[in-house]
Order: sequence, then C-alpha cells, then structure tokens
Amino acid sequence: MKLVLMRHANAAGGSPDIARRLDDEGRAQAKARGKDLASFDFDVALVSAASRTKETFRLLQLDVEDVREESDLYFGSHETILLLLNSLPDTAETVLVVGHEPTISQAAAIFGAESERAQEIRGGVSPSTAIVLEFTNWNGPAEIVEIFAN
Repeated sequence: MKLVLMRHANAAGGSPDIARRLDDEGRAQAKARGKDLASFDFDVALVSAASRTKETFRLLQLDVEDVREESDLYFGSHETILLLLNSLPDTAETVLVVGHEPTISQAAAIFGAESERAQEIRGGVSPSTAIVLEFTNWNGPAEIVEIFAN
C-alpha cells in the first residue's frame, strides 16, 4: 500500500485563508510535481477543501477516478489522515493526500518514524513537496521511500 502526502504548491497571500489561490510559482510547481507523480496509479485522492489544494490537485493532471474533497484536512492532524485512510474501501491501495503544513510533514514523520529518511521532513516541508510512504496496512508503521521536493 502506498500513500503520497503532498503539501499544496506555493500560494499567494490573501484573506480568507481558505480561498487563497496559487501564485505563478505555485502553478509551475504543481505542474512539475505532476510529472513526478505521473507513474503512480492512484486509487483515491483526498484533497483539502481549500482553494490552493484543489488547484494544486487539478494542475497535477493525474488521472484519478475517485477524488474526494475532505474539509477535515484543512485543520486536521495525522489522526485525521489515518481516519480517512481507514474509511476507504479495501481496494484503495495507492492514495494521494493533498493538504497543508504542518499536517503533511507531521503525518509523514509519525507514520514513517522508523524510516532512515524521517529526519528530512521533521522540521516541515516546502510547498509542493510530496512524500511517498509504503505501508503493509494503514495503521502502520510505514517506510518513507521517496521525497519529491523543489
């Protein structure tokens, strides 16, 4: 089972926070990250309800049939992600989560705590970073097998 935890691409300032969109750099980041993730065959994508996460996902240009907008990802924690993963059908073996900091790096650090690469993401990740974890089951533990960053 594979989980890709991705922070949204670079966003412009503004208010309200949930409505912030990507800036030009962010749009370029998302398109580039889409190329990195193109070889994955995602069963499900869980995307925060924020405008910048939905725009990031759209610009990835990935062919995912089951895309779920999850408002809980906006303020959620690693526990939120775990609950969402455990609510998926058993056929969901490769999942993408597009969310926010600090949740993305914290979830990856907790799920992949025993991984050699865990230290790389403990202090947070930059916009558009995607962390690939492999699980035997969603309740962990996981191995961090790849980190795509700018």
